Amino acid sequence: MAQTKSSDASADASASMQKDLEQLNEQIAALKQEVSAVSNTLSGLGKTTGNAAAARTRQKAEELREAGEHHIEVAKHRAEEIGQQATDAVRQQPAAAMGLAVGVGFLLGFLSGRK
Repeated sequence: MAQTKSSDASADASASMQKDLEQLNEQIAALKQEVSAVSNTLSGLGKTTGNAAAARTRQKAEELREAGEHHIEVAKHRAEEIGQQATDAVRQQPAAAMGLAVGVGFLLGFLSGRK
């Protein structure tokens, strides 16, 4: 009779262990599904964030390009004004313009001639 009790206890322990293993396997499977869902959510979030950042970057690049084009147009206009003013000054006072050109040429030659 002692052997019957011990074999019953052994069978109960084995059944309990089997039940615990089944529960553990179920919990591991559920955990895998949850980790997969979290991974998918994070992946989607990363793609969305990346797309938003790329869109903001493209928009900022377009704004900077437009601002650069505007500054170039302003600089061209200003250069044309300065050129016209220089032309007018030379036409109004040719002797002064010639003297100024000779003086600047002499100064540049003097500075570049020093070694």
